[in-house]
Amino acid sequence: MFKNYLKVALRSLNKNRAYAIINILGLALGLTVTILVFLFIKDETSYDKHWSDSDRIYRVGINANMMGQTLSGPISPEPMAGALRTEFTDIETATRFQSIRQEILMRHEQTKVYIQNAARADSVFFKVFDYKFVHGDPETALKEDNAIVLSQEAARKLFGDKNAMGGIVNYDNRNDYIVKGIVEKPIGNSHFEFDMFLSQNGNNKIWMSNNHHTYFKLKEGANIITFKEEMDRNFMKKIAPQVERFAQMPLEEFMALGNAFEYHVMPLQDIHLNSNGDYEIRPNGNIMYIYVFIGIALLVILIAGINFMNLSTARSGKRAKEVGVRKVTGASRKMLIFQFLTESIIQSFIALFLAFILVELFLPGFNNILETNISLFNENLGQTIIFSLLITFIYGLFSGSYPAFFLSAFKPIAVLKGDFTKTKGGGMLRKALVVTQFTASTVLIIGMIIIFQQISFLHNKDIGFKGDQVIVVPVQTDQMTANFRNYKDIFLKNSNVLNVTRAAFYPGDNPNQNMFKFEGSSEYLPFWNMDVDYDFFETLDIQMAEGRKFNREMDNDSIPSYILNETAVKNLNIENPIGKRLGTSFGPNPENIIYGKVIGIVKDFHIEGFNQEIRPMLLSNSNNVWFAAFKIAPNNMNATIDYIESEWNKLEPSHPFRYTFLDQKFGALLRQQENFATMFLFLTILAIIISAMGLYGLSSYTAEQRTKEIGIRKVLGASVSQIMKMLTTDFMKLVLIANLFAWPITYLLAKDWLSNFSYQIDMPVLPYVFATVLALIIALITVSSQAYLAANSDPINALKYE
Repeated sequence: MFKNYLKVALRSLNKNRAYAIINILGLALGLTVTILVFLFIKDETSYDKHWSDSDRIYRVGINANMMGQTLSGPISPEPMAGALRTEFTDIETATRFQSIRQEILMRHEQTKVYIQNAARADSVFFKVFDYKFVHGDPETALKEDNAIVLSQEAARKLFGDKNAMGGIVNYDNRNDYIVKGIVEKPIGNSHFEFDMFLSQNGNNKIWMSNNHHTYFKLKEGANIITFKEEMDRNFMKKIAPQVERFAQMPLEEFMALGNAFEYHVMPLQDIHLNSNGDYEIRPNGNIMYIYVFIGIALLVILIAGINFMNLSTARSGKRAKEVGVRKVTGASRKMLIFQFLTESIIQSFIALFLAFILVELFLPGFNNILETNISLFNENLGQTIIFSLLITFIYGLFSGSYPAFFLSAFKPIAVLKGDFTKTKGGGMLRKALVVTQFTASTVLIIGMIIIFQQISFLHNKDIGFKGDQVIVVPVQTDQMTANFRNYKDIFLKNSNVLNVTRAAFYPGDNPNQNMFKFEGSSEYLPFWNMDVDYDFFETLDIQMAEGRKFNREMDNDSIPSYILNETAVKNLNIENPIGKRLGTSFGPNPENIIYGKVIGIVKDFHIEGFNQEIRPMLLSNSNNVWFAAFKIAPNNMNATIDYIESEWNKLEPSHPFRYTFLDQKFGALLRQQENFATMFLFLTILAIIISAMGLYGLSSYTAEQRTKEIGIRKVLGASVSQIMKMLTTDFMKLVLIANLFAWPITYLLAKDWLSNFSYQIDMPVLPYVFATVLALIIALITVSSQAYLAANSDPINALKYE
């Protein structure tokens, strides 16, 4: 029986090749998108699952609100890990580390290598994260103060083929370390990736300084909610004395004023997709993109399924006599349903074969756009195949369900008499499906335009500084740091070097936060602070609002000079700050306050990108800063950079010259959104192509069904344009109806997406109008090509049909 169904199915596909190709290609594109999205989701949700007991590992972070200024990120104080290990019975172990935020020059004998990803970690790090040791003992590898653990790749770069264990490596021409372990690179994605671990086992008692990443492993059976409650009570007792010293008031009174200072815990496996706070180790993913891509995949596969349903029901008349004959000869409705579902599933699996080919073709571009390294043939291939087979089978049932039940319901007497085309229900369903299809397509078109408008808005937003023609160079040695001001004139001898300065951070980095207070006041204010050298404002073309800039003649390093930004003055309600003395404490003694003078107010400029509003900033003049910046003329830029490199290497020969353009560094903060927009664009184009294919097939069949009517109208004098209008009007109406549904749906979705940005466009009207016009044009071009052929056909051929 099944063999017979298979024969009939293949014969039907061969007989209706054009429509089969449209169906199969549409299904293949839908499945391609679905498989790509599955691979992406599988990759994004795999982060940190390869660590042993990863379901019991948590990270501690801070949520603070000081004077209305919030700080939320995965940072914690240095003594927290030790307290977790010794004071909580629910904790199996805990570790802390500091991620080193710049490349480090490591040297072994004459070999010099820059290590990109490094961390300072305590001795129990490898008890929480079970790196596989090729050499060394994870229990003791980081116990000694001068111990270092290298990845196999870093060891190979430094030592070549020699055994690195026990070897001496020099850290940035400062300290020597002994190699105590070599580890393999973990097989699996992680929210951090280090090639070098330096031991750091000191333990101060300052709970108000949050500059470490703390992780702990919960004991089996322990309740995280109960532990969190105990943790809050315990740590608030430790924080309270220091908060009270800074705030000059009891903790309860401090909290009652609306301030907050608490720690949160996040499961390790949730970090990559759900954590985008301050001071992340590196940029994480975004759970929103998962939801969006799932939504797009569902829409694309729905559109392709609608194509199948539409064409199958539209061509029902061609199969009606077959159904009638089969029923007369004894075929039951169940048998007919099974036959038509078999045809649908066969087409789906042919489409799956094509989809796997398309996935392989699209993957390089997919990886390039999203900056991933996804492969079809990896350790998850079995799961991918099972998913693909399952979704294809379900897809085949879904796509063929209505045609199967619709065709099998024909009455044999009616169809054998030829009364099978007047199926009003089938016509209404086809119209509903076309509306659904174009609603989905229009939602994607409007969404795509709004996404690109938002990103364009961010690109063109006034960022408060000019980063073009500015290169940033890391200062690596203490000698270069101490004497850099004396070296500036060397670089300025070249007339194409317009300005030279330095800073501790540049736009694109996360500045530090510290507490300052005005002389005579007991209230500390939270500032994000940034040390800069002279000429910082001139080099980046940052404008002053009031007061003066830093000046070599008027300022010195022994007495700090401070400049506030406009947001600090506004948000912290500071009146007439210029001329006032502002101070902060150093070390564990809060009474040890060093005061400086506020000399100016600078206009706001962006540091952290656009997902974070500009925060209260304090800039101080300092010689102890480690990133130089050169403003260069636009002509002969390569020659100018070569000159800077030549002179730099004379002054700092131990460290190779490296630079980045500041505008590219800051622009990289938008890269994730740009990648998302580009992928959204390609998926939208695929959806439009699939919709157009379905509409093409449906319009061609509609024209075919109305052949006699067209012939009669032409004989009676109807023009080509009148016939084309007749054939296209119905489809245009359906597209307009689809827009009535698409507009409110897109508005709600776009409003939700835009809420993720601190700076966003007003909801525009133009994308809605443009999408409607574009959908009409696509439908018109698709339908009119078939309408034109039908309108120009010879009426004699149509009227001698019988």
